[in-house]
Amino acid sequence: MLTRRIQLRFLFLILVASLSFAQSSGRIAGRVTNASGAGVGGVAVIINELSRATTTDSQGSYRFDAVPAGTYSLTFTAAEETEVRSGVTVAGGQTTPVDQSVTWTLTFADAITVYSASRRTERIVEAPAAVTVVSEDELELVSATGQLPKVLEYAPGVDFTQSGLYDFNFNTRGFNSSLNRRILTLIDGRDPSVAFLGAQEWAALSYPIDEMATVELVRGPGAALYGPNAFNGVLNMVTKRPSQEPGGKLQLSGGELGTLRLDARHAGMFGDAWSYRVLGGYQQGDDFTRPRNAGNPREYGLQIPCTSGTYNCLPIEAVPLALRDVQIGYGGLRVDREFDLGRLLTFEVGGATLEGPTFLTGIGRVQVTDVTRPWARVNFNTARMNVMAYYDARDANTQVALASGAGLFEDSSNIRGEIQVNDSFANDRIRLVGGLSANQQKVDTANPQGVHTLMSEAKTEDQQAVFGQAEIAITDDLKLVAAARWDDSTLHEAQFSPKAALVYTFNNNHAIRANYNQAFQVPNYSEFFLAAFAGAPINLSAIENALRPALGGVPLNFSVVPLLARGNPNLEVETIDSWELGYSGILGGKLYFTADYYQNKVENFVTDLLPGVDPLTYPAYRPPAALSPAIQSLVISTLRANLPAVVFAGLSNLPNGNPAVFFTYTNAGKVETEGVELGLNFYVTNNWIVDASYSWFDFEVQQQLTGDRLLPNAPENKYNVGVTYRNPRFDVSLKNRWVEGFEWATGVFVGPIPDYQVASLSGGWNVSEDWKVGLNISNAFNDEHYEAFGGDLLSRRALGFVSYSW
Repeated sequence: MLTRRIQLRFLFLILVASLSFAQSSGRIAGRVTNASGAGVGGVAVIINELSRATTTDSQGSYRFDAVPAGTYSLTFTAAEETEVRSGVTVAGGQTTPVDQSVTWTLTFADAITVYSASRRTERIVEAPAAVTVVSEDELELVSATGQLPKVLEYAPGVDFTQSGLYDFNFNTRGFNSSLNRRILTLIDGRDPSVAFLGAQEWAALSYPIDEMATVELVRGPGAALYGPNAFNGVLNMVTKRPSQEPGGKLQLSGGELGTLRLDARHAGMFGDAWSYRVLGGYQQGDDFTRPRNAGNPREYGLQIPCTSGTYNCLPIEAVPLALRDVQIGYGGLRVDREFDLGRLLTFEVGGATLEGPTFLTGIGRVQVTDVTRPWARVNFNTARMNVMAYYDARDANTQVALASGAGLFEDSSNIRGEIQVNDSFANDRIRLVGGLSANQQKVDTANPQGVHTLMSEAKTEDQQAVFGQAEIAITDDLKLVAAARWDDSTLHEAQFSPKAALVYTFNNNHAIRANYNQAFQVPNYSEFFLAAFAGAPINLSAIENALRPALGGVPLNFSVVPLLARGNPNLEVETIDSWELGYSGILGGKLYFTADYYQNKVENFVTDLLPGVDPLTYPAYRPPAALSPAIQSLVISTLRANLPAVVFAGLSNLPNGNPAVFFTYTNAGKVETEGVELGLNFYVTNNWIVDASYSWFDFEVQQQLTGDRLLPNAPENKYNVGVTYRNPRFDVSLKNRWVEGFEWATGVFVGPIPDYQVASLSGGWNVSEDWKVGLNISNAFNDEHYEAFGGDLLSRRALGFVSYSW
């Protein structure tokens, strides 16, 4: 109750302060555009008389808030270009619009801006973190695929794995998995991850890919500003505002694997200050997924021995695929209300339905046969404050665990609210960001008959956090960034996540930075609360029969011994300490180059399901008390001599005293990692772009639990190279990704990933002002391979598209 009162008082003070600023000062806002009307990002805008500066965002927009009434001059600067605007008059409580059209010739490198590293717009070379930005042109080239993660597969430092058309896991800097959640993913501030697992369900994305205005990947820990699971980075995506992109678009795509996809959107204005966007889409087709039950060949054809003594190392599944075709639908509606002084109120609802995608998990493959993903969002943004709340849910009526044939159910929801405020002092030399957040998450795995399929009972989590950041310009060239966040939850002990960075910018286009970060990852609901069968029961009646003469008629009940998978509610969070040195620079206005070196210390890994690792909850098996100590000892020694070590280690007692084998989780392991990430974008001419990246990764296990395969599931070396040609009528891109072979171990899937390379070809032709046609070919040379052990065998997928805009 006390915490809630403090939060309400804090919100009241913010609102009062906001109103007072609005009454005593004005605002300057505008947009910098080029000759074609497109926004120009990365332009420094300076109020000369106040020595205040800001930077235009990727759309060319900028604003100054709390400007005292008076007359000013503005200077607009980018690269070697400068223009001055005089006679700008500001009145209290009003916005003075100052739009500036320029005829400058700037490359994309000069205009790159980011928001996610500091929660404010800044030039990428000045950001206190390693950041990758995906341009709108790149997003449009892959829009036909419906596979948003593929825009990041060529980014420096990214560990990208694809298990099927819709099953992606990407990570940075090692320790990927089949259900990776070490990259916090946000869409307009909303986290759409699956509550039970914490991982992303990419097939449920409720937008066309080209509806994204910005896609930014911050590499390295980000918990100081973003909280849990921003362990190795943050993927922040923002959709286009309806008022900035009015009109409609209809796109039809189709091609290999029987793929047919339709995307539609329309945005417009109504009234003086209202705007809207409505969109929807549908996709159907085959997948790379093939059945692995008895009688079906397994894809890999590997000739390596497995633990069972067989070959190919892919476990036989109990049931075939429930569906062969995949069907995905989505829709959404957004309404904006714009107020004076740039204040914006947004209401948005949407949802997606899934039938057929198959996902790789630690217990085997799971096929989604009927899933609904509704969500809603409300956001109020002012110059100094952003208030957001959203609701995200998942109703999985049927999911099939192919390894066992069991039906898996999930009914989950996440309600979250956040208040963020910002301010600046000393002529913007000190910038502050702070906020509060709270959320409640509910997960229920009961089937329609009320029987729980994955947990013993429904669970609810409450979480609260407070965060803040200070950015201090020590000199014109050197700035200090310090941030920290405190998170508390009913799932884990309170966590404190600090961050510090120094950024030295020289010659305007070059910067060197040093970072330190701490972050944490919370175990998911499965790791905390799993209650399921780990496999078919085993029959130990032969051992009981051999011991019968000594038992005196006391039953051991060895004929049916269940294998049970259980979560561990006492798990601690995984932690990471990270040091990083980085350089970013724009050379000659044409070459953007980055170089980053990092060292991490990672502790408290959550293991795979293992036997005997939670002896307090599941102590060693005890024979019936009716037996004498000597006979009890005989039973134990006989079991130890005749059972596999993994079975004996997990043997314990059910509440009724009968035997059972328990597999559960624990925290174990300490690993030190280091790596180098190099990236470049060379704008050879205004039409030709060459991009390349190289990543090196190494690790050393300092401590490891016996029986746990502690592998990073990432290659030591990988590189990407690509070339793109663009002009107003035609664009084409060819990119190639090479990955060195490595070992994979996640749950039941353990095996090698051979070297592989993937080439992609994309292109589009503007037939007229309204019509466009194009193609996208993934794995263009049809190099059959797999990227996660246990995942699908991937081959070529060629798609064509035609779109009409109005």
